Amino acid sequence: VPPSKPVAHVPTSATIGSKAVLRCSETDGSPPPTFHWYRNGMLMPTDPKTSATFRNSSYSLDSATGVLTFEPVSAFDTGDYYCEASNNVGSPQKSEAIHMEA
Repeated sequence: VPPSKPVAHVPTSATIGSKAVLRCSETDGSPPPTFHWYRNGMLMPTDPKTSATFRNSSYSLDSATGVLTFEPVSAFDTGDYYCEASNNVGSPQKSEAIHMEA
């Protein structure tokens, strides 16, 4: 079963230096989909240190659960976030984008 449109749970504001947890939920996909996060339209790598764009961020990303955790939040993390669910059945589905202000 292809995934339905996922819902991104993104705090609209996050305190710099604290922890912020973003979640992506999708209920219909079978097998359960894997999740990817995007900031300002750019795919976020699982390890931010591998990317010049995200190396100033400190986060962990679990593609199986769709949980993206910033610890700590930095000013760099402000942006528009959306998640994408895909399970190789049908086409990947994207959530609405939500702006998080650090």
